[in-house]
Amino acid sequence: MFDDKFIESLPEDLKEAGHRMCQVFKQRDYEFSKAGSRVKYYDEYLEAYAAIETLVSILNMPLVPLKLGRDRSHNIDMILGFFNSAFVIFEKAKEENVLSNARDKFKSKFGAAFLYRFSDGDLKRIQVLLNQLRDLVRSSELFDAKHKERILTKLEKLQLELHKYMSSLDKFWGLIGDAGIVLGKFGRDAKPFVDRIREISQIIWRTQAISEELPSGTSLPLLADDKPKEND
Repeated sequence: MFDDKFIESLPEDLKEAGHRMCQVFKQRDYEFSKAGSRVKYYDEYLEAYAAIETLVSILNMPLVPLKLGRDRSHNIDMILGFFNSAFVIFEKAKEENVLSNARDKFKSKFGAAFLYRFSDGDLKRIQVLLNQLRDLVRSSELFDAKHKERILTKLEKLQLELHKYMSSLDKFWGLIGDAGIVLGKFGRDAKPFVDRIREISQIIWRTQAISEELPSGTSLPLLADDKPKEND
């Protein structure tokens, strides 16, 4: 059901990716049922379940992994139920995301709140960097289990709270503190982790500088290589 080309085409946002996987699964299931016995395509159902169960686990969604038995037809029914449950959660998340973005947009439009606005390119790049950070943390041997869980939870929350319009960027600035701690503990081995946090911080600073009408090209003091120059 989910070949390499399809997986490569999935959105960077993991919940959007899950929503898309559920949609495609429903379509494939319909096609398989029309073609005859679903059991004929049992291996494809298993692979699809493995994909969605892995994503559900990464996102810490409240779904219990299936205990598959010997009855293939019954296993497929359970897989269908699992996908349906996941779809309900992903659909709700998508709805909440649309509502949140719309509320923020109209608050800004009507002057009800000061909001920071990300460009579409910056928004997508931050999602890519957050996903890369999560992959790095999961595969790294630098962190113990509890430290890994703590960082992964923080990154997941940042991804969930990241929208085109935001009233506060404080939680993203907290990444700088994380980078300093990791760099202090692990030195050069932490460079891939720190480099990505640095790039996120630069995007956050650029967005904040534009929103607060700072002079064009104003450097982020914490990341500047040299001391700030005095104005002429």
